[in-house]
Amino acid sequence: MGITSLNWKHLKAILWLRWRILSNRARRTGKVGRVVMGLLLIAAMLVAVVSFVAALFFGVDQLPGMGPMDLFMAWAALCLGFLFSWSVGLLSDLQRSDAMSFKNLLHLPVSLSWVFLYNYLSSFVSLSVMIFVPPMIGLGLAMIIVWGFPMLLALVLVAAFLIMVTAVTYQLRGWLARLMEDKRRARNIISLLTLLLILLAQTPNLINMRIQGGSRSERRAERSELRKLRRVAGAGGEGQAEALRKIDLHEEQEALEDAAIMENANLAALVLPVGWLPYGMRAAAERRWCASMLCALGMFAIGAWSLQRAYGKTLQGSVQAGGKSAVVPQLEEMRTDPIAATRKPTSNFVRRAIPFVTPRTAGIARLSLISFLRSPESKLLLLSPIILLGFYGYLLSGKSSREPLADFSAMHSLGAVAMGMISVMQMIQNQFGLDRGGFRAYLLCPIPRHEILLGKNIAMAPIGLGIGTASLVLIQVFLPLGALHFLGACFQLGSAYLLLCMLWNLVSILAPVRLKDAGMKPANATFKSFLLQLLAMAMVPLTLAPLLAPAILEFLLGWQDTPAFAGLHLLGFIGIAIGYRWIVRKQGTLLQEREQRILDVLTHD
Repeated sequence: MGITSLNWKHLKAILWLRWRILSNRARRTGKVGRVVMGLLLIAAMLVAVVSFVAALFFGVDQLPGMGPMDLFMAWAALCLGFLFSWSVGLLSDLQRSDAMSFKNLLHLPVSLSWVFLYNYLSSFVSLSVMIFVPPMIGLGLAMIIVWGFPMLLALVLVAAFLIMVTAVTYQLRGWLARLMEDKRRARNIISLLTLLLILLAQTPNLINMRIQGGSRSERRAERSELRKLRRVAGAGGEGQAEALRKIDLHEEQEALEDAAIMENANLAALVLPVGWLPYGMRAAAERRWCASMLCALGMFAIGAWSLQRAYGKTLQGSVQAGGKSAVVPQLEEMRTDPIAATRKPTSNFVRRAIPFVTPRTAGIARLSLISFLRSPESKLLLLSPIILLGFYGYLLSGKSSREPLADFSAMHSLGAVAMGMISVMQMIQNQFGLDRGGFRAYLLCPIPRHEILLGKNIAMAPIGLGIGTASLVLIQVFLPLGALHFLGACFQLGSAYLLLCMLWNLVSILAPVRLKDAGMKPANATFKSFLLQLLAMAMVPLTLAPLLAPAILEFLLGWQDTPAFAGLHLLGFIGIAIGYRWIVRKQGTLLQEREQRILDVLTHD
């Protein structure tokens, strides 16, 4: 047998290898993991069989009375479900350290082209294919049974769609694999892909909110009015004609809105390649064979182009590169240019002083902030509140959404403050867990332990206070506060940060949790630590509750036109700052007593 000949045993071996990888993942989780994996596999096989049969019988029963647009929407739903599930699977595979290596496959007695083909075909073995492809095939067979032999084009469209999606994904995965040779860059990529997936998952919600328009109360009132009109029309009498006229007008308006939605969906399917499957199915149902075949040819062409590009890059990386890494140019420059390795940094950020604190505290604060900002996982955590602010602003952009909230704008400031605090909760509540093994450096430093806590709190202040300030500005734009109220809200923000720092410092000392090297996932969390962390999260509303007192007093005593709100929050901030200074010293003593236990937790599996 020549080295370039096709051997089905090799393909079976690769498929078996993928199965062994899945089995090993479950085995590492213990007996429960193996049982769960077995149950999930059985459930997936049952879902595949049931969905195929259900789609087949549903199609045979419903397709004769189904219009082309209804068929389009059915296929669009299947496509969206498959794409979302496929994206989640891709993101999960990228985070696995035990994924099958392409380089290991080159040890087989087979040419590079066949290794490439084997690896690509083995990518079809996935949960997404098992769940979504059977109903696609079932519905395609139903179209053949109902509308005749020419509908074989439906199965061709399904095959073209699968080849396009898997080929583009295979090309993307190869490109990402080359980029992710640098571990820090790999964590950045995974974080950004997770964020992108979250945004894509929320896109239908935003589109639905924009299409419906108005607030929920307005839509509820509109439905109630329509029910009244139908009762009047059914009862007869003098108002019947007017009620029927309004009902007809409402139905015409709804029909126009539905037509606009369908037109936009049809246009999107025509423009985006992922929509060519439902568009081709609709064209086939309308007997527009040329349009349907063009959709299939377009998807086949994209798949073939992606595979050709992926193979070219694979050939270049495996043969022409000679083992050199092209993804870390900075390291290559340092190896070839000794001057670049010894070049002094242009910034002296760490040595800059911070007012009102000692140089030791300032150094801890700045180093902690730099370490946090360099972590890819922290960037994802920072992007989450920014996205939340965008959604909140989007909701408040409609006048109907703002009017019910205008009378309580002073109390909304605390909600904006809480948003900023919650954004840093995961970091400050387990602030030593983020240091991992670097916590040893603090133990070796001959400094008072309360300065470590103070430096940690100062490090997170720009993030928590910055997001809180952005939230207050957003409130000010859409629910304008008076100048004194806005000033009082700024004092409220500072008070909230100090209160929660005292709470979270205590949790960090009593319930430290070691984090895995890549990610924010706990590595050895005990039940006690989990319970204390959960209790601290539940204590956040109670901790912030006293900050509502100025707004409540202002509302009850009618002090809206006085500077009472700002004055009370200023006095509260001064009192809390004095209390924080005293309590953080006590917490420093507690940290010194428990520092060896914390080190044991952070450095042992």
